[in-house]
Amino acid sequence: MMFSRLILFILFMTATSFGADANNGAKLFDGTKSFENAAVACVACHNVNSAMVISGGTLAMDLSAMGGAIEYSLTNLDAMSSDVMKKAYKGKMLTKAEIADIDAFLIKAAAEPGEGIGGNFVIFGVILAAILYALLSMLNGRKKLRKSVNQDLYDRQTKSSWRDQ
Repeated sequence: MMFSRLILFILFMTATSFGADANNGAKLFDGTKSFENAAVACVACHNVNSAMVISGGTLAMDLSAMGGAIEYSLTNLDAMSSDVMKKAYKGKMLTKAEIADIDAFLIKAAAEPGEGIGGNFVIFGVILAAILYALLSMLNGRKKLRKSVNQDLYDRQTKSSWRDQ
């Protein structure tokens, strides 16, 4: 009895260790890890509402609720819905392990929705730019010249004694 449980435990651990990895799928999706065949990262065109990845592109459909439904599209070039995607992945198809990892990530993202890391990036960028502009304007205001640099030279020349003689 104990021996059979040990065998089942070992089989379970072996099966899960060769399974798909959602964290690796997130890295593949957002491009922090390159695809084996140098394919374009999914985030270039697609978005997924997940705290695991930065907010993505708006060129193609949002994949937030597509977990488990994209495997066929990624294994078959003819099944891809977009001509842009067909051209981008021609000769650069993903491996089965990469597809499984991305699929696992999308399943996890659908189960645990959240806003992407870069969702408010533009807002923070505009606020930071406004603060920097205000600070630089204040610094520039202190050193603002009241008169021309040449004015001092002109005044000094007109006061010199050799002109008075």
